[in-house]
Amino acid sequence: MNKKILTVTLLLVGLLGFTGCLDDLNREKKPEKELLSGKANEEFHQRSEACFKEANYTGALQYDLKQLEEDLKYYREESAEIAVDYNDIALDYDKLKEYNKSIIYYKKAIKIDDKVLDLNNPEKATTYYNLASSYDSIKLYDKALNYYLKSLRIKQKLEDRLVTYQNIAKIYQRKKDTKNALIYYRNAFIVYRKLEPKDKAVGVNILESMAELEKRK
Repeated sequence: MNKKILTVTLLLVGLLGFTGCLDDLNREKKPEKELLSGKANEEFHQRSEACFKEANYTGALQYDLKQLEEDLKYYREESAEIAVDYNDIALDYDKLKEYNKSIIYYKKAIKIDDKVLDLNNPEKATTYYNLASSYDSIKLYDKALNYYLKSLRIKQKLEDRLVTYQNIAKIYQRKKDTKNALIYYRNAFIVYRKLEPKDKAVGVNILESMAELEKRK
């Protein structure tokens, strides 16, 4: 190769590398978004709650999206307040049966929760459960199982633990895994016996499901 061409090529490579470094430095030094002081207006959140109670989930979603926009003026995106907004939006999409969208927002909430909440915070258990339920609804059973099991690792109310055990058992039932389905129905019945007051229909349903599985063994 001609020495002059080689020299020019090396200079160009060096300049491009230097420019890339400058770009990286500029990105690192990019100032954080200036936030407003005080607290965000909760009006959209209140309107969303009213819509949700009336089963107007489209209206609730519209207000929750506006609340998110409002809150981002006051809080960092990694804050607990924004995680709550993401959870609310996810729940709206879940009720509207737009499960792929609900999964996106539950994951956004979990990403923040993992940073700002304690490992055993019950809010995390609820979000894991809700995400699992969305996966369950679109028949992604392995992913649903993963998050149901994560929710069980966090302390829950007995009523919530009962439902989670039942949902896991039903997934194993659909997967034709009789052994694991029976294990989780038994766990569900153990929890059921601790409840006061008891819903007898729930107990009967668990026992009937176990009896049916025992026949298949």
